[in-house]
Amino acid sequence: MIRQATKHDKKQIIDLIRLIRDESEIEELQFENEEQWNRLLDTMLAGAGIIYIEDGKGLIMGLITPSVWCDKSLILHEVMWFVKKEYRKSTIGYRLFDAYVKYGKKLKDEKRIKYFVMGKLPTSPNIKYEKYGFKKTDESWIQ
Repeated sequence: MIRQATKHDKKQIIDLIRLIRDESEIEELQFENEEQWNRLLDTMLAGAGIIYIEDGKGLIMGLITPSVWCDKSLILHEVMWFVKKEYRKSTIGYRLFDAYVKYGKKLKDEKRIKYFVMGKLPTSPNIKYEKYGFKKTDESWIQ
């Protein structure tokens, strides 16, 4: 069952972050930083974001931050979306994504955010983001 995470989920969220790190080829993720992870989770769980979780299987996290272009505009940024390998052929990933999209739309409807963002890594599922109202605006390249 997909549900909104609470402070009582921090240990299992950190365990999932470690799995993300272990599977990632992104250099920035290749170290242990539980202190930073706890600060991020505390911020998000205090209301500056959202974490949806399927216990022991996966999560999606979004952080609300001011736009770099206009500090009066708040944006919901997807921070991580992860499903354990053994559950990737199930509907968990889609249901996590759907919860995030519904939350983003709710915040937009309430005028709490200007827009919300979903990232796509080379390892991300091949979802037709346009079907959910997203439009591609850029690509990020890392060297």
